[in-house]
Amino acid sequence: MGQSINPRSTTPKDKWDRRFPEMKIGDEIYQTGSNWLTVDFGVANSYILEQQELSMAIAYHIRYKPIYFKFGYHYSDETFFLNNRPGNISYHNDIIAAAGFRYELRHFNLAFFIGPSFAFGMIENAKNSKQGDGYMALGAVPELQLTYKFFYDIGIGTSLYGSFNKDYQAIGIRLHIYFSGAYREVY
Repeated sequence: MGQSINPRSTTPKDKWDRRFPEMKIGDEIYQTGSNWLTVDFGVANSYILEQQELSMAIAYHIRYKPIYFKFGYHYSDETFFLNNRPGNISYHNDIIAAAGFRYELRHFNLAFFIGPSFAFGMIENAKNSKQGDGYMALGAVPELQLTYKFFYDIGIGTSLYGSFNKDYQAIGIRLHIYFSGAYREVY
C-alpha cells in the first residue's frame, strides 16, 4: 500500500545515458546533451575581397556518445542574399560537416566545432568588374558558439567563425537563435 509509482520509465541506461541525464526544471523534464538547431545572421571580413560581407547560416548539431557533430550551410555576400543584385558578382557558400565538443549548463551553452567544408561561389574578376570567376574548393570552418538559454531549450547567442579555402578566407561574428530538442515531457 505505501508504494509510490514512478511515472518515469526505468529502462536500463548505458554509460552515455548516465553521462547525459534527464533533469527536472519546474514541472518539466529536459534531456541534457540533446541535439540543437541554430539559425545565424551576421557580418564577415573577407580577406580576399578586402570588404565586409553579410553572412547567414543554418546548422543542425547532433550528439553521438560524447562527440558532437554539426551539419550546416553558410552563405556570405556583400548584400543580403534575398536582395535583387544584378551588379553584385562576388558571393560564397559552404556546406559544412564538423566535429566538436559542448559544455552545457542550465542557462548557457558553449560549443566549439571544426571540420571540412565544400566551398563554392564567385569572386569578381580583377580585369573586368562586371564578370566573376567561379570556384569550388575544399576548406575548413572553425566555429565557437556561446548561447544564453532563457528557456532550457530556446536561446540566443553569438558565433565566432572562420571560412578558409584557397580561393576565399573570412572571419566573422553572427548572432544566432538556438532551438534544442531537450524537452521531454511534463513530470
